[in-house]
Amino acid sequence: MGKRRTRPGFLADTAAIVRSDERLILLFLLVLSLAALAVFLYYTTLILEGLPDPLPTEPLRP
Repeated sequence: MGKRRTRPGFLADTAAIVRSDERLILLFLLVLSLAALAVFLYYTTLILEGLPDPLPTEPLRP
């Protein structure tokens, strides 16, 4: 039967570094997407508040 080969110390360390970098990139993308969502909601409410009021539904009195 074949033996399992273990990774040398250097390769095991680089694999841990890559995983750490991937976590950092994912965290950065999460923060960036939350910031984009906040900006989108801010400008959406700004535009909606700037719209004129809807027409009144009550009939006008003479």
